[in-house]
Amino acid sequence: MKTMSLWYLQEPDILNTNDLNLSIDIGNSSSKVAVFSRNKMVYYRRFQRLAINSLDKIIEEYQITKTIISSTRNLDKNWIQRLKKKTYLVLLNHTTKVTFINLYQTPQTLGRDRIAGIAGALKIYPSQNVLIADLGTCNTYDFIDSKKRYYGGNIAPGLQMRLIAMHNYTDKLPLVKSIYNKTLMGLSTQEAMQNGAIWGIILEIEGYIKALAKEYGTINVILTGGDAPFFANHFKKKIFAEPYLVLIGLNQILKLN
Repeated sequence: MKTMSLWYLQEPDILNTNDLNLSIDIGNSSSKVAVFSRNKMVYYRRFQRLAINSLDKIIEEYQITKTIISSTRNLDKNWIQRLKKKTYLVLLNHTTKVTFINLYQTPQTLGRDRIAGIAGALKIYPSQNVLIADLGTCNTYDFIDSKKRYYGGNIAPGLQMRLIAMHNYTDKLPLVKSIYNKTLMGLSTQEAMQNGAIWGIILEIEGYIKALAKEYGTINVILTGGDAPFFANHFKKKIFAEPYLVLIGLNQILKLN
């Protein structure tokens, strides 16, 4: 595994202050905020609960003029109006102009974070085949080909969801911690559950890589999401882990709009 390092945090004295964009990714469990000077990330912070006052401070400190938001939750209208008074605001949705050809049959139901992740992948691997595995509450798998065509993807239970479901939907299986075991087959009930969830995800991703490569040729793979660091070192194929993929994609979409 190799971690991407294209976007370094930079010191304020070398910023291009005429081109500072604010990317906001509001997810199910936390919110991520980043400031970009063109293609360079100059600020990043993760919030368990994002308050409008925190955004006010970032906007004022970096003199932000353009902002984009991807949210899996409904946003307060007063919150949106307040941001619109301070910056040019793009609320990412299925009608927003993007950097790829979206062939998804129900674009209105496509997750905003998935849209941004695809745009981020195109920035890292332009004109190449890319599989994006976003490993979080749910695991999402998205594929875009070398001609920038997005055909769709799949959604599966994430690691913790798998472990919790096995405990909650049975009478005797315990709730176990997510521990990686080198042996493919578990030597105890606890290991069997851990391997079923963890090795299940590893083999799931490797299966996608193999199937897509058979049809499209060379496949680049990007891991992102909260569980990406946990899985990144356990693949035979070289895989890049990019924790800021959605934020990078949001910045690309904001520049386009």
